[in-house]
Amino acid sequence: MKNNTLSGRYCFKNPRFKQIFRIMRISTFLLMVCVFCSYAGNAHSQNAKVSIRMNNVKLDKILNEIENQTDYLFIYNNQVDINKITSVKVKNEAVAQVLDRILSGTGINYELEGTHIILTTEAIKDLHAQQQAKTVTGTVTDVSGEPIIGANIRIKGTTTGTITDIDGNFSIKAEPQSVIEVSYIGYLTQETVINNQKSIRFLLKEDTKTLDEVVVIGYGVQKKADLTGSVANINTEKLNTQSNANIGQALQGKIAGVDIVSQGGAPGSGTRIMVRGIGTLNNASPLYIVDGMYMNSIDHINPNDIASIDVLKDASSAAIYGSRSANGVIIITTKSGQEGKARIDIKYNHSWGTLSHKVPQANRKERLLYDQYRKEYFETYGGGNPDESIDILNDPLNSFFNVDNDYLDMITSTAQKDQVDISVGGGTKKLKYFINTGYYNEKGIISNTGFQRLNTRINSDYSPTDWMNMGSRISLTYSKKKGLNEGTLLSAVLTRRPYFNTYYPDGSLVGVFNGQKNPIAQVNYTTDFTDSYKANFFQFFEIKFNKYLKFRANINANFYLDKRKKLEPSLITDEWQKQNKGYSYNYLNWNWMNEDFITYARKIKGHNFSAMVGVSAQQWRYENETFVGLNSSTDFIYTMNAFAANLDLSSTGSTLSNHSMASVFARVTYDYLGKYLFTANIRRDGSSRFAKENKWGNFPSVSVGWRFSDEKFMKFSKKFLEDGKIRVSYGITGNEAIGNYDYIYSYSPNSIYDEVGGVIPTRIGKDNLKWEETKQFNLGLDLNFWNSRLTITADYYDKYTDGLLANYQLPKESGFAYMKTNVGEMSNRGFEIAVTGDIIRTKDWKWNASFNISRNINRIEKLSEGKAYMEGDIWWMQEGGRVGDFYGFKSAGVFAYDESNAFTDKWEQLTPVFENGVFQYKYLLNGKEYAGDIRQKTLPNGKPFRGGDYNWEEPEGTRDGVIDDNDRMVIGNAMPDVTGGLNTTVTWKNVSLYLGFYYSLGGQIYNAAEHNRNMFKYTGTTPSPEVIHNMWLHPGDQAIYPRPYNDDYNNARMGNSFYLEDASFIRLQNVRIAYDLPENWIKKLMLKNINIYAFVNNALTWTNYSGFDPEFSTSNPLQVGKDSYRYPRKREYGIGFSANF
Repeated sequence: MKNNTLSGRYCFKNPRFKQIFRIMRISTFLLMVCVFCSYAGNAHSQNAKVSIRMNNVKLDKILNEIENQTDYLFIYNNQVDINKITSVKVKNEAVAQVLDRILSGTGINYELEGTHIILTTEAIKDLHAQQQAKTVTGTVTDVSGEPIIGANIRIKGTTTGTITDIDGNFSIKAEPQSVIEVSYIGYLTQETVINNQKSIRFLLKEDTKTLDEVVVIGYGVQKKADLTGSVANINTEKLNTQSNANIGQALQGKIAGVDIVSQGGAPGSGTRIMVRGIGTLNNASPLYIVDGMYMNSIDHINPNDIASIDVLKDASSAAIYGSRSANGVIIITTKSGQEGKARIDIKYNHSWGTLSHKVPQANRKERLLYDQYRKEYFETYGGGNPDESIDILNDPLNSFFNVDNDYLDMITSTAQKDQVDISVGGGTKKLKYFINTGYYNEKGIISNTGFQRLNTRINSDYSPTDWMNMGSRISLTYSKKKGLNEGTLLSAVLTRRPYFNTYYPDGSLVGVFNGQKNPIAQVNYTTDFTDSYKANFFQFFEIKFNKYLKFRANINANFYLDKRKKLEPSLITDEWQKQNKGYSYNYLNWNWMNEDFITYARKIKGHNFSAMVGVSAQQWRYENETFVGLNSSTDFIYTMNAFAANLDLSSTGSTLSNHSMASVFARVTYDYLGKYLFTANIRRDGSSRFAKENKWGNFPSVSVGWRFSDEKFMKFSKKFLEDGKIRVSYGITGNEAIGNYDYIYSYSPNSIYDEVGGVIPTRIGKDNLKWEETKQFNLGLDLNFWNSRLTITADYYDKYTDGLLANYQLPKESGFAYMKTNVGEMSNRGFEIAVTGDIIRTKDWKWNASFNISRNINRIEKLSEGKAYMEGDIWWMQEGGRVGDFYGFKSAGVFAYDESNAFTDKWEQLTPVFENGVFQYKYLLNGKEYAGDIRQKTLPNGKPFRGGDYNWEEPEGTRDGVIDDNDRMVIGNAMPDVTGGLNTTVTWKNVSLYLGFYYSLGGQIYNAAEHNRNMFKYTGTTPSPEVIHNMWLHPGDQAIYPRPYNDDYNNARMGNSFYLEDASFIRLQNVRIAYDLPENWIKKLMLKNINIYAFVNNALTWTNYSGFDPEFSTSNPLQVGKDSYRYPRKREYGIGFSANF
């Protein structure tokens, strides 16, 4: 225990915090953390007990041991003799009792005040009694001499306090020995003993830690404490807890209201990101901005380049970006150099991946059983060929059929992944730089699939004078993705007969046999790769005219080129191996942007004001080339010269399109004393995608904030509530994500008739197309307890989108399929809650946890002319419905007998009575004999459904017993009820453990892959093992699945509710354990730091879903939740290190 004497007055020691939270159950995490924290501030450690056994030691040593075992801090002055010799022997005894014992007869008194124990002598006590409280005045300023208005002045250990006035002055009554504590948000807290001072001047320094807590907003930054909009921030420290291939994976489960779903397990797969639900019928992705550059995707960005990510979720934050911000804005800031010597960082990790979940496949024995069942069924009921598999049944030992393949095992193996990054950063006061080169190489768990990426980033900042600053951001990326047709491959894997050999007796590889493709041939012979080249250039210039006014110009150019080559060899294209097919796609996209804006900021006493106004111009150009060729002379040359003689002219061609936008924007912010906050934005966009009358759109927003924690009536909360703020915002954002020429009546020159080219009309233009507009209201609450020990952020939002842009189906006689128009309105309402807390914060132990939960309720409010329509094959769009509504037939099981198809007039199902297998022409209803009229369900032609057919339910109000398309109904919905994440890090000295959970609860998946392989439509298709053992074969079978043959009763009809499954899951997404090598080891190696770690990705998933994985996404935001079996996800195990020089 150190004794730092301050002029004979009280000595203060650094406090040590103990555990104030306990482990919380996930199911009630949010409730428990709030309730527990409310008690934590009051539930002090006065009940703490200690165990000490010391003989003939100084009092100082015993006091030190009490501090080590509790949260207490001893305060005393140099008149207290702590060198007295004493002894103590206690076990699990209250601190007060121990002090009574060891201080008895010493002349030392003690007082308990919170976590402080104040020691005094009798002489001091008498002196205090003689002293009277006096008035102390003072001034609080910042380092520049500006007065700080509203700073909190408090007599430490008491409830006495005040705040500074408009000139930074204060006046307070206190005793000479009292300690004055001065605090203000964004500044380091100061304290001093009054002594004989009558007037005290405090010079507060800015808290660099707090200053780092800024968020990037449109065209600037803002302190997190001063935000009036809904903005979430993730910094590089949180991103570095994981080892991910792209940014989306690193963000998953970390931000409330941001739904991130993997597009599949294929190497190089990206993610689908949605902010606050689906609010459009077009592209629902947010706007991405990287270092001021507008981008369509961030999957190519190296996660190790990122310094911070800010998500603008509400209209107040996003409206400054106008017509492209209706789906939210994600702003990424990459790393930059810091002043000082060059710092070199090297990061490397290697991982192994295995298939995380297998879907059951029928083996040879089960398939032969199925063949026998089908034979017996056709012999009994007809409808098919009993001898369809007779060759196999009669000759099961034939070498070609005498195998038992597990195709999933045959095409998968252990994947390998390597990732290395080398960066150097540093600079002087005038010039700073950061350079990073990264290489990523991943081989998939399916052979012949992989992804490689090589990227370089060069960031520099140059300040030749105090009034000028300039910088550049250059990013170059090359990637190569090798893939295959996932749907075709996995269909063959799950449905091909397991006893079919993959090689002929002569050793040659089987391609297509009996109409079924060999998965091994598909994997080994498919050529499908994409070379991608991406270049991003950004330059800014900033001029400061004075300390209030500055001008900035941004210049940006982006270049993207994708070159895809694909060859389907004759071996797997055609059973007779006479035809192959080749493809060549070239996609070129480049754009430029210029933005210029002026910012003015002024602080006058308690009034802080800023204004920004700017203009923007941007243009995009798209060039696509497609070549398709047939019947090349070889299967081994994929370039188009091999197909030159047989180009498919109907599919070959090129397109060129342009799109431009001009904008003007402005923002005003104001706050008084940091207590009353106001922000207003407006942007006016003009887009070439709309006709002259609707070319321009206006997108305003306004928001206010109230820091209620600084009000006088909240003085009582200062001991536990650091900051409390309410936010309210309203604004309008837009969406112009449609085709470049949808408002124009268009023609196409690519029509070929009788080998003669011509021009045909291809699109009906609608010249009154208007912008999609999303009006959004947001109400938010920010709470910060115990010096950021616990933070809570909660938001409620209400989004309403008008003028939805979509394809409207036209009558066939018009000659067109559809035209683009404004078809309706949609709403999204929901809430978000995020809680972060330091559960343990001591010298050796740290435990941090964060939890978030969000719920979004989507509703289609209006559709054009009120007409409902089908979206795809199983989704239904109707007023009052939701995006993701599945539309189909509701199954109520399988009829056991022909006689089971019996219902009352109210369509209550009856139970037929059988004795010894003979129908007694009697029915029961609820266990009692039924004597009324009997009705049956039939096809439109009057044929009644039989035993072994599905019992299809009809919508209430339209029940007529005839099962047809009119009996389709909404059978489920794909959207989850709640989503969120739980992330926690435990650190002990140099060792840390990170666990990251992601969950999605509610919603359904239509398992189309299972439906397709269990339809009994095709002879060669092998159903799942469960189907083979649970299908209807004989009257009376209590079967789960229908007859093993699909006839005109169509038990295989699409949209069967039987194949809807619960989409809920909880995933332990990331586990990482890391160790920082000791300093004495590192110094010997001439390094600054070395961190070694091991990790597991996709460690565990708790779900009832039977498919490969309940997490998958689609490119169309309206066609969600249908699983046709994507590339399966892997479970990844890895090791790595990072070193700093």
